[in-house]
Amino acid sequence: MNEDFLWRSEMACRAAWPAETEIGLGGWSARRSGGTIRRVNSLNPLPGATELAEATIDRTGDFYAGYGQPALVRLLSFAGTASADPLARRGYRLEGKTTTLCADLRNRAPVGGSETKVWDIPDPEWLAARDRIAVSDPAIFANMLELIRAPKRFAGVEVDGEIRSIAYAVIVDRLLVLESVATDESCRGRGLARQAVGSLLHWAVAQGIDQAVLQVVTDNAPARALYRSLRFETVLFDYFYMRQPQS
Repeated sequence: MNEDFLWRSEMACRAAWPAETEIGLGGWSARRSGGTIRRVNSLNPLPGATELAEATIDRTGDFYAGYGQPALVRLLSFAGTASADPLARRGYRLEGKTTTLCADLRNRAPVGGSETKVWDIPDPEWLAARDRIAVSDPAIFANMLELIRAPKRFAGVEVDGEIRSIAYAVIVDRLLVLESVATDESCRGRGLARQAVGSLLHWAVAQGIDQAVLQVVTDNAPARALYRSLRFETVLFDYFYMRQPQS
């Protein structure tokens, strides 16, 4: 896969989940929002980034220590993985392997259902469903959504009048980025997530978008099966985190 497209996909995914604070450190970007979500609380390579310098590792540790957090460094399989060595020498530990997938949106039939609702802004009903289903950092998540400047859409699938499956999508640099796909545990295996995601893919096609990307935990077999069924068949790259040891 062309490296320019890999970076385009990576930066689109970052724009679809912006951080409250972001500063440059030696050709890398330190993102920070607080809470437990790793991608907005980690150091990330920028296009053209070289191996992490020891001084940058020091500055990264100091930056996150200022917020009372351990440093996390996010490494992409196509860029910056050599930086794992100096981090490992300092006791940083590997975690959170994730895979970035791509789908061609051309020539596909619409997927959805009469129970699917969509919004152009994060409706309180949708946010309440997300907080109930995902149960992580609700205030930080809501603030993050307000930071998104690109076109976005939110989908929710109802069962007995209550939203049981959610997803949202953002169009960045002519790519659709899918995020926050989740279904109530009691309703899994019923095709609800497929309906939610399908409605967002249909919206993107109507906007003239012909490619979609998403990032999924590598060993999440049910999610990988869902995305295969929606033709997310191209693996673009993996990434993982390295966490600073606690003193």
